Amino acid sequence: MSTDIQLKGDSLRRQTEKSKTYAEEHGLQLVEDFRLEDIGISAFKGDNVSSGALGKFLEAVKAGRIKKGSYLLVESFDRLTRQKLDASLSLFFDITSNGINLVTLSDNQVYRAGETQFQQLIFSIVVMARANEESEIKSQRLSAAWENKRHSLDQQKLTGNCPAWLELSADKRLFHVIEERARIVRQIFESSAAGQGTYVITRQLNDSGAQPFGRSNGWIQSYVTKILQARAVLGEFQPHTKQGGKRIPFGDPITHYFPQIVDEELFLRAQAARSKRRIEGGGRKGASLRNLFTHLAKCGYCDASMHFLNKGEGPRGGSYLKCSAALRGLDCVATTWRYQDFERSFFLFVKEIDLAEMLAASSRKSDALALDERLVSLTEKKSQLELQRERTFTLIADGGISLEFLSTKLRGYEADLATVRDQISETEAIRAQTREQQSISPEELQKLIDQLQDMEGPEAFSRRTMLAARLRDIVSGLRLEVEGSKPRRRQGAAIVDGAGIGSDERKQLLDAIDQSNLKAKRYNRTFIVDLADGTSRRVIMKNDDPTDFEAEVLVDKSGAISGSDRGLPLGSSDGWENVFDEPVPAQ
Repeated sequence: MSTDIQLKGDSLRRQTEKSKTYAEEHGLQLVEDFRLEDIGISAFKGDNVSSGALGKFLEAVKAGRIKKGSYLLVESFDRLTRQKLDASLSLFFDITSNGINLVTLSDNQVYRAGETQFQQLIFSIVVMARANEESEIKSQRLSAAWENKRHSLDQQKLTGNCPAWLELSADKRLFHVIEERARIVRQIFESSAAGQGTYVITRQLNDSGAQPFGRSNGWIQSYVTKILQARAVLGEFQPHTKQGGKRIPFGDPITHYFPQIVDEELFLRAQAARSKRRIEGGGRKGASLRNLFTHLAKCGYCDASMHFLNKGEGPRGGSYLKCSAALRGLDCVATTWRYQDFERSFFLFVKEIDLAEMLAASSRKSDALALDERLVSLTEKKSQLELQRERTFTLIADGGISLEFLSTKLRGYEADLATVRDQISETEAIRAQTREQQSISPEELQKLIDQLQDMEGPEAFSRRTMLAARLRDIVSGLRLEVEGSKPRRRQGAAIVDGAGIGSDERKQLLDAIDQSNLKAKRYNRTFIVDLADGTSRRVIMKNDDPTDFEAEVLVDKSGAISGSDRGLPLGSSDGWENVFDEPVPAQ
């Protein structure tokens, strides 16, 4: 049987009774636990063979689990197949040649293995051809009806199905926004774009008492994910059809079909943030997201991740960053960098981070932040267009789809990409100009950093999560040299190796160097920041003071070097000739 309507009607009972009657009249044992009920599986497309119960039956026959001489009872040929004639005949012979007797209950015809009469064969061909023709006409009518509906969208919507934040008007011509739900959807996208994952968003929705859209007692993570993936928030509707029992897209999406409740820029920023979280992983955030540099900070000597250590309260407590390779006992520098000191130094000297804007209320969004957000959305749009272009190239190489159609699509993607690239360049230029005009005194910046580090509770989590997300947008790389460009352990290792000292004594000596270095002042500790716009900045700190530096150098995307120093002259042996050398991989 083919649809739920037939199931609700008399189809199942009628076919079952006919099968029982035939079996009783001919002395056959009816195997009811192997009933072939392909409900909703298309015999026209052959899905009942490829993925339905009939296919499983044929597999069982060929495997010997169903004996030769068994009977297959069908109501009529059109219940067995509605495919084109050659495919239908192939299926017919596949059944009979494997020793199965085929019975059509509508006319009590028996097609025995190896004994099919000529008249029977001609009759079966006529029936199968007619079944295919009827299904073909029905399919064309349905497609035409859908296409007609697509062209009459201003008069009536294609379907009453709509997202949970909308409702169809009584005359079926318009969708109305349920504003309370739309506000929740927009908040979900804002939270995602700000760096929060679906687990955190779900928890916040439940904690705030936001009413779920369905019958669930509360919000669930999978539903939040579904909302974040839904292009219906942009007003798009993607019709679907069924193949093999699965829903697949049918035609191009229809734009402006639904009311748009999320602007494209916010949608793209949320997608970009989700992509970053998938690639980098979420990481443990704790109650207030203490480490802003998770997945960013690397060891400048071996390129291993910098591990966040929390040593608790007390004189020897506090939070630190330490090379994860050294933490695991591998041959790298074990010196730590107090986390709060590094965070303060980072925001003091990396001028590209607008900390004042990050800590301001969302209602006070500046032009600079708006430009940053636009750059994120444009970059995500560029990535999506490049992906669509690559998929089109693959389809062209595979063949089977009209080359003219694919070429038109490809030209459209290329034109859109050119436009987006121009928009990115224009926005970057305006953002650079805006950054030059920004001015904040060192004293004001110190107060902002104090404010950031003193925050507690939900506000701390929200602001620091947003700040961490912005850092991942702006910073492409961050390396920490906790002992400067000439770490004691490296110098000691060179001396020890040159003296031919054994491995056990070597480790003891190097560990002693590490311990002595922990007690000494950290001279010339350095961090290098690579920015997404191609700029790199290296800062050499002065002693243990997180607010002072020995030298600072900036290399722009063209390779031009500029900077300031307080003791390390540019061009000296300790200067900038190799200022951004690549780190040495861990052994």
